[in-house]
Amino acid sequence: MWRLTALCLLAFEPAAAFADEGFSCGGADVRFAFEKRTDGGAFVESVVTVGQDDRETVLRYESAIDFIGGVCTEDGRGRPVVVFQAYCGGSGCYDLDNWGIVDPGDLRVLLVPNDWNREDAEKILGRPVPDIGRPISISDEARRLGLDW
Repeated sequence: MWRLTALCLLAFEPAAAFADEGFSCGGADVRFAFEKRTDGGAFVESVVTVGQDDRETVLRYESAIDFIGGVCTEDGRGRPVVVFQAYCGGSGCYDLDNWGIVDPGDLRVLLVPNDWNREDAEKILGRPVPDIGRPISISDEARRLGLDW
């Protein structure tokens, strides 16, 4: 009986993204990648890709964020959704907001991060926003790419 309970708990644990890793969500593959910006300067571009078959949705964030991460979770109706958060890390930053939501079925962007969208995210999800866990540090990725951050 315990084994069955443990398997059930694992089945509903949200999948999370870490640097150079991805996860599946509702039949789509989700990836977080980091690239040197081509326009000069010591900046990193964060790229969120949600793809299925030969289609993909790509969201790029250039320099206004310090952390990014995401999970596959269910909305209030039990449908899978990709939820991510991209935010800066200073004292004036809105680290409780800045949510993004993508429907993995049709790859529609339902919400893009902004400084005042926690309520919007919860309205779309039909429940509280999920815990992202440990977000990816953009400065760590910059150092990994050989940039002097």
